[in-house]
Amino acid sequence: MCGVFYNLYKQKVTLLHLPVNDMISYEGNTFEVVPISEETTIGKKESIIFAEQFVQDVCDFSSQYGSNISISYTGYNIAGKPSKFPDYGDFPQAFVMRTYGPWWDRAPSRLMDYMPQNNEDTVSQDYIVVEYNHEVYPIRVSVYETYNPGSVIAIWAQDCHGQWFQLWNGPPQIVPHKPRIFSPRLQLCNFKTKTLRLEFNHSLLDYYTELDAVLLIGTTELIIPNDRQHNQNLSNLLQELSCIDSHNEDIHNLTPDYSNANQDLAILKKTLHTHCTIYKSKIIENFSKSKLISKLGQHYRCIPPVEEAFNSLQQFLQEEFPKLIKDIYLSSSSSLYGSKLSSNKSSSSALSKSKEPPCGSFSALPDETVLKILKNLDLKSLCRLCRVNKHFNNIARDALLYTCLNLKPYWHCLDTQALNNLAPRCQYLRQLDLSWCGNYNMFKYQNIVSFLNSCGSLLTHLRLNCCHIVNDIVIYEVSKICKNLKELCLRNCEEITSKGFSRLENLEFLERLELYGTTIETATLCSILRRNPRMRHLNVAGMHDRLNVDEVAVELGNSCPYLESVDFWKAQTFTPHGLRALARCKNLREVDFGWCGGMGAPGDSLRALLSSCQHLEKVFLAALRGLTDRDLEPLLLCQHLQQLDLLGARSLTPDICYGFLLCCPKLEMIDLSFCESISDSKIQEWRQQYPHVSVKRSFQAIKPI
Repeated sequence: MCGVFYNLYKQKVTLLHLPVNDMISYEGNTFEVVPISEETTIGKKESIIFAEQFVQDVCDFSSQYGSNISISYTGYNIAGKPSKFPDYGDFPQAFVMRTYGPWWDRAPSRLMDYMPQNNEDTVSQDYIVVEYNHEVYPIRVSVYETYNPGSVIAIWAQDCHGQWFQLWNGPPQIVPHKPRIFSPRLQLCNFKTKTLRLEFNHSLLDYYTELDAVLLIGTTELIIPNDRQHNQNLSNLLQELSCIDSHNEDIHNLTPDYSNANQDLAILKKTLHTHCTIYKSKIIENFSKSKLISKLGQHYRCIPPVEEAFNSLQQFLQEEFPKLIKDIYLSSSSSLYGSKLSSNKSSSSALSKSKEPPCGSFSALPDETVLKILKNLDLKSLCRLCRVNKHFNNIARDALLYTCLNLKPYWHCLDTQALNNLAPRCQYLRQLDLSWCGNYNMFKYQNIVSFLNSCGSLLTHLRLNCCHIVNDIVIYEVSKICKNLKELCLRNCEEITSKGFSRLENLEFLERLELYGTTIETATLCSILRRNPRMRHLNVAGMHDRLNVDEVAVELGNSCPYLESVDFWKAQTFTPHGLRALARCKNLREVDFGWCGGMGAPGDSLRALLSSCQHLEKVFLAALRGLTDRDLEPLLLCQHLQQLDLLGARSLTPDICYGFLLCCPKLEMIDLSFCESISDSKIQEWRQQYPHVSVKRSFQAIKPI
């Protein structure tokens, strides 16, 4: 076997003249050197390395159930080898995100999409970005799911230029309550990567999903199947090698035989020279900075041709709007076409016989009607429409089509040129969502500043969640330009300092402020609340002890009488004193005091709030160990109650819980996990007696069968 040289990046480790199928381990990762028994095109025998790696580092995530002061349920638990798999259950050692099911989308604090037509069929609700030690050509990504699997909907890979490529996407699944190694079929990736991004949709989950590890398997050289018929890729080849009947395949991918989960790869390694061609040089395309139309394609590497755009438009007109066209011809024919229809007897006769209107000329419609139609198009289609002809180019750029702009679905391809191309069209922009955008390699904070200066003066809604390039300068421009803001979302914007947040004191019309995971200071937030008496929704979750939440609650009680929802989740400085002050906000419909350790035994303060706020729909009191039946009695009178989280309330009796089922007619969900005084048999009884109520109960440490 010819000599093999492989640089293991962080340390200079050289592999020379390794024996056949030699296995090496480096920093917990496994590398297998596979010889190619036949001569390659360069006339000598070659070797290729298969690398199996678990996560080395967690770079970013949108949410986590844990906190930065603990290791339980945090994003960083996904690093390293599986610690619990194949056990199934609720384990603090796993990575858990904050939401599940449809409940958060039904709550009073829910966020509505500004431009929902931009979304794919399945909307990504959460993500995590992970990094590995060594760059490889990915051939398999295996997600170790140990509790409520089924929420992974997309896997992305990042190249050396910071560009993202989608390896796989699919809908969420309803999966049996068993652990699994989820290994979806990946698209062929022609560049090396060591950074992956997983996206999630929790809408079908019964309870929180938990991830134990993510395995990346790849090669040091690009391998492509020899048989390219039927658009075959490596995943299809692996399926054939494993002799899996596609009609009988386990649709849930439960991988019951964990020891043979990668049997197909073992077969591929033995017969690599038969099935694949190896490309020794990197094949990384040099993509030019294209226009907005190419950047907003389904994949940033595909540029839709003019013919495709035209055909797409025709299909859209024929399938989506026949009723509208019919109404125009039948009820408004005189105003739209005058004598054309009356003089064309043959057309009228054909119309009466077929009972269907002719297609007609789209350009004959008034611009107002066309604009009404185009308002239903997503941003990608509007950009394609500009390439059809001059008339469509003009009308598809009309500023009335861009009063709401949702760029979150295009986080992977939004760059400087895209923003610059959009700016002239957004003169009447009122709602802007840049959440998840802000790839450092694609545009800088200066581009956001420029965009806001160009078209931000009329903004009333601005979302910058998980936009990591947002800093003090951006916030300063927001406070200076966007004077009419009603909604400002800054979740996980960690680059904003106290100086930046102090600029928000200039705003006076805020109704929603989301600061989850930020570092705002108590005095600054209280000053903002005093200046914004119309505040309806405040989210300061995940602050722990950085913020004196009692002072914030007092300020809310004094200054914000219209408050409808407040999220103090995991605020350690929230005590019964702040709880009593919050009782002045009688319009509250939603409260989350989960894991607020400072509350201890809330006593009369909680009774005061529940008695005062009779419009409550969602009440989350997770991990308040000192809760008693007496504390919750006033909640029995809340006829609008829909969601109730009592996780970990050890002293609650079945009587008070049965009272909620009996007295709250709109109740849809109640979480009784780790309520020690309530037996599993009682939970099952209530589930049968009240099937319209989702009674939650956590599982723990259940061995797979």
